Amino acid sequence: MTTSVLPSAGDGYCYYILTDDCTYGSKYFQAGNICYCSERSYLRNFSDDRPPTCFLKVVMLEDGSTVTINVEILEPVREETTAFLLAVGSHRERLNCFLDGLRLEAALKATPGQKVMVEVERQQFPGVIRYIGSVHKNTPAVLLPVFFGVELQGEGENRGRTDGSYHGTEYFKCKRNCGVFLPFHRVHFAPAPDADYAKQKPKADAEEVVPVKVGDAVSFYVDEVLTRGVAMAVYREGSQWFVKVCPVRSVLPFLYLIYLFCTYVHYHQCRLLQRAGLSSRARLGCAALNREKEERDPPLSVSASCWTKQEALPQVRENFPPLGNERAVQVLQGRMKGIQGHCNSSNVPCVMSLVLFSEFPDPEEFLNLIMHQILGIEPLLKLQSGGQEEQECYCYQIFMDKQEHLVIPDVQQLVEHSFLSSNLKLVEIPSCFIIQMPRFGKEYKMFSKIIPSLELDITDLLLDSPRECCVCGDVATLECSECFKDKVFAASGLKQFCSSCSRQVHSHYRRRAHMPSKLHVPEEFHSRSPRGDGQQVPREKMELFAVLCIETSHYVSFVKYGPENEHWMFFDSMADRHGDEKGFNIPMVTLCPEVAKYLDLPVATLALEQPRDMDGVAKRLFCDAYMYMYQSKKMALYK
Repeated sequence: MTTSVLPSAGDGYCYYILTDDCTYGSKYFQAGNICYCSERSYLRNFSDDRPPTCFLKVVMLEDGSTVTINVEILEPVREETTAFLLAVGSHRERLNCFLDGLRLEAALKATPGQKVMVEVERQQFPGVIRYIGSVHKNTPAVLLPVFFGVELQGEGENRGRTDGSYHGTEYFKCKRNCGVFLPFHRVHFAPAPDADYAKQKPKADAEEVVPVKVGDAVSFYVDEVLTRGVAMAVYREGSQWFVKVCPVRSVLPFLYLIYLFCTYVHYHQCRLLQRAGLSSRARLGCAALNREKEERDPPLSVSASCWTKQEALPQVRENFPPLGNERAVQVLQGRMKGIQGHCNSSNVPCVMSLVLFSEFPDPEEFLNLIMHQILGIEPLLKLQSGGQEEQECYCYQIFMDKQEHLVIPDVQQLVEHSFLSSNLKLVEIPSCFIIQMPRFGKEYKMFSKIIPSLELDITDLLLDSPRECCVCGDVATLECSECFKDKVFAASGLKQFCSSCSRQVHSHYRRRAHMPSKLHVPEEFHSRSPRGDGQQVPREKMELFAVLCIETSHYVSFVKYGPENEHWMFFDSMADRHGDEKGFNIPMVTLCPEVAKYLDLPVATLALEQPRDMDGVAKRLFCDAYMYMYQSKKMALYK
């Protein structure tokens, strides 16, 4: 990324965030550090009458040192955004927050009096914003960090640390120990959990005609060049409508994967039908991919025409890397028909079921075929078990014994139990983490419901990474697998302790026989004074972006398209049908905000919910999940 356009700066400074680690002389700066330069200096380096430069002299905000940095690792940041980011103490978390632009936008729009959920002692509590601003006003600095002063309510009362004052200065009034000052990334700008989602939406919005819907294909001009894409979000500011668009080149690889998947299904279908003695006439009859390309629609600034009419799937080959595997080429050259991958005849069993739930192929084989043999992607996961040799894979299958106390687990708990039972660790942070649930096809499910963890905390799953003592918050030096199973402790999170807390915990007669194992502590954390500088061990979290589900006959998927709990889309490849045996299935994408209501329910209440009584398609998400897909926006910059 280059800085060829002047970023906005209100006081004569241009601000930047480092997207990669760098060294300058004897100094080392982590990604997430923030620096600045004057507008005059910027214009002098990037004026039209001078050749473009690769380096920019900037001042680091934290220590005031002047350094020269490659512009490739500098990303411009607006001044108001920089103030929010400065409140995030950890450089890694700061970079993650910067990459999560939606939460930053929500913070910029926040106002006093707004109801929020806040993170205090790793728990979520309701509250109300009472103050937004700096709490270091007497400190000389170019730019001061901005914090949120929140009054805790409900279960959060008496969980705070102040009455609205900080260092003797009153910023707002509330009861004693009911106020907290937090950076924006620990504030969730979402409706309260007990809110009625249907009542929150104004009636005017339901009656108002929206020009474009999420999922519509749109056409627009960029520098007088017609560009096509898919509407990902539609919102209104004042009297104007705005549409966030994902360009065609970003969407086509996903459609191409669907094409590859269907080809793969047909490849194995032919073999299965031959083994079953069925004729080729009984095979798929949908001609969706064999149709001649229709004429393009006339250029429109906003177009709601069907996406498949604007772009034909076979054209993707021009923009894709050449295939380097003979078997993969043979698979792609199969005469695939039927984009849904299902048999259209009632006399032939469902091909998807035959392909993915027979003893011959399985989903992991399909992932290996697509990612390794066709796309040439390196394995997403690197795992190590008990000091043995590293192993690489594209997805992780959860293996665990039935846990009686886990009635309705969340994904975080399942992953932790599975890693602990197999003595596994992640060698490095993955850019994408695909997790298969403990179920066998459509025949067996270990759990009737699974709660989607919107964030997957992998800090304690990483090999040789700093860990936090689960008692005092200091750097942990010991881990105890027996304590993980102890019901006295929290239901989730691996149990690691500093030396003093470990001695205290294991002094109890029930835990004296435990055998804690030593943890590797990085060198830079050895010299840290115990709780002296207030710096926390950085947490590594991944975001849920998609869930693949199957009940009986075919796959459906959920995609999370925004930061709020109700920002979900549902994709069903067989939502409708055209024609009879020789017809074809019609896929459909719909919004499904109803799942938010169940995400906020207590576990005990969710356990009593009957699947058939759940609103909309929420039952599919909680009861039929097969694969969860998580992403790390930070690692996506490099992988």
